[in-house]
Amino acid sequence: MTNEICLECGLKPEPGQPNCQTQRDELMARDFEQPALYWAFHRMAVDAYCLQHAPYVASAKSLAAHLCGLCIAFERGRNAGQLRQLQQWLSTNPKIEKPELPAQRGAITIGQVYGISDPVQFGKAVEAWASSVWEAYRSLQPLARDWLSEAVAVRR
Repeated sequence: MTNEICLECGLKPEPGQPNCQTQRDELMARDFEQPALYWAFHRMAVDAYCLQHAPYVASAKSLAAHLCGLCIAFERGRNAGQLRQLQQWLSTNPKIEKPELPAQRGAITIGQVYGISDPVQFGKAVEAWASSVWEAYRSLQPLARDWLSEAVAVRR
């Protein structure tokens, strides 16, 4: 346990809490261990975490996956079909360019989600976190919509 500040998202863990990456690992493990309780917010949490941590969106393809994932969550009713279409489109290695990431990538971090065991409260916290990240990426939202339109327009 350490109180090291995450250089990517700015999280300063509370005393006794693990660092940012360990919090992520523990929450992701819980999703798999108790999917009936937590899985509904797994994708949103993964997308929010990755978008706050530049190494997870180092390529245009990984940025598109996570940014479009939040676009689907917030603007397209979490449409599972569109998530599949996005994944299929990305598997074709489309020729897309990665823009510069915003300097500030969300005011809420995994620290506000970590430690919440009630599934309803956890879901609300993940939605607030992901919404904070989506808002931080406001300048790239049109690009996400364009990428997503291209992904769902492809006929398979």
